[in-house]
Amino acid sequence: MRKKKIAIIGAGNAGLVTALHYHFYGVLDQNIFDKIDIYYDPNTPIEKVGQGSLLPLPSLISKIINTDWYDNKINATLKTGILYENWGKKKDRFFHMFPLGSTAIHYQPHLLSKAVLESGYFNVIEKSVSSFDEIDADYIFDCRGKSLNNWEDYDTLINPLNSALLHRKPEKDPDLLYTRCVATPDGWCFVIPNPDSVSFGYLYNDTITEKNDATHNFKNIFDCEVDFSLSFKNYVAKNFWLNDRVILNGNRYCFIEPLEATSTGLYQRVAAHAWDTIVFGADKTHANDRLLQEVKKTETFILWHYQFGSKYDTPFWDYAKTLKFDPDEDFLNRVELSRQYSLSELIRLVLDEYVFWPEFSFKVWDDNV
Repeated sequence: MRKKKIAIIGAGNAGLVTALHYHFYGVLDQNIFDKIDIYYDPNTPIEKVGQGSLLPLPSLISKIINTDWYDNKINATLKTGILYENWGKKKDRFFHMFPLGSTAIHYQPHLLSKAVLESGYFNVIEKSVSSFDEIDADYIFDCRGKSLNNWEDYDTLINPLNSALLHRKPEKDPDLLYTRCVATPDGWCFVIPNPDSVSFGYLYNDTITEKNDATHNFKNIFDCEVDFSLSFKNYVAKNFWLNDRVILNGNRYCFIEPLEATSTGLYQRVAAHAWDTIVFGADKTHANDRLLQEVKKTETFILWHYQFGSKYDTPFWDYAKTLKFDPDEDFLNRVELSRQYSLSELIRLVLDEYVFWPEFSFKVWDDNV
């Protein structure tokens, strides 16, 4: 039986996660794919913003790339959880922990890209792809980022943010072993540790806060100058199968603001749902419906964070609380279940996650805001 041939366009986060997923499960584990081709344009810059992962990604990386906490090829730092600051009415700070023995990572995308491309596990082809017809493969994952002009093929996701200011401080913070998510008058700011620095991302809505005002507040609250700024939309493609052999992943498929660090988790979910069709023959429409449901649940969980407001009584938080919030029955049941048990009891329960979140995640938020 002929092995299927997989090609990936793009060597950013989505392309890397897809390559690792299909190499581990399809080449190493089941030997049903040929060596995977990665097409990338070396003149296209990799995502500048440092990334925080969820729990599954470090395991996938360590199974393939020869890297660890001593020989740390991707300059990863520990992510033991998320510290929320200024969000709650009950507490100024509360911590969404990962249970002891479970850690995620913060990492720099260009170093992960280098490690994957130089691993020898993939056919790396330096090429700017202008047409899918150029690629000899049974299935192609298009992971080339946000360069979109066909917005009629996408739906808007509900979210209060659309802009970010970024800064990298050269001082290392050895005590920062988690992501800080700090609510601000204009939105919130992520603070991520690097081995030699700390990355800040000040997120706001430019229809409510002018960029000059956001820049001033960024400087005043965090003592940060602006190194880089960007605007974004929150969106999802109506179908992640572009056609019979092309699958959209990464920002070609979906973008949701970085609260809860869902991006790499969603990339893995896209790879998994495509697998269901490629390997098991699942109906594409059914696979797409399941994936869209997970994206909408992710939208719901993130939007839930804004429904309570924050310690700030400002136009942004007034606006955020007015956004349509329509939780599904599964969400409501999990909130109710989280109120029936203690945190330690919920950690011990083995239940299906709400996309990425176990019941104790619901309890941490519900108890503290």
